[in-house]
Amino acid sequence: MMITITGTPGTGKTTVSQLLHQRLDSKLISINSLLDDYDLNLGTDEVRGYRIVDTEAMIPIINDIKNENAETLLIFEGHLAQDYPFSDLIVVLRCDPLILKERLSHRNWKDKKVDENVSAEILGVCTSESYETYGDIVQEVDTTNKSPEEIVDILVKIIDGDVVCPLGVIDYLGKYFNLLD
Repeated sequence: MMITITGTPGTGKTTVSQLLHQRLDSKLISINSLLDDYDLNLGTDEVRGYRIVDTEAMIPIINDIKNENAETLLIFEGHLAQDYPFSDLIVVLRCDPLILKERLSHRNWKDKKVDENVSAEILGVCTSESYETYGDIVQEVDTTNKSPEEIVDILVKIIDGDVVCPLGVIDYLGKYFNLLD
């Protein structure tokens, strides 16, 4: 089984994925590691200051890892992880945009990059892109007022089929429309 954990930067993907990996007998695949290990970096977006991922080249690499670990639970984590079209479960981590802005402001990012990511969270861009690729297997978890351990507990329940966190419950657009650039 392959689980993809995605979301806007700052929603907790890396921390939660690492804790979930420690709790479950699994293999963790991070997009950031793939960028470095497989030279998937196409350069840097000078305006926004982020690395550009060669997602087309990423897909066969993930396929190989998946085939080599067919009997292992795989956790694929990253902001663009939803671009891989062959996962069994997709979880989008979400966060209140004001809390997200606070988290991202501590990363020494340009204001434009912070604002763009906050706007993406308000609009639910990761959820929308995930749904475009995967449809009804996408679930959302709000990380705003939960510890990483609480989020891992929810993810384990989702994986076990004990909890469903359907799309459409988390909606920041009405509340934060005025923050959109």
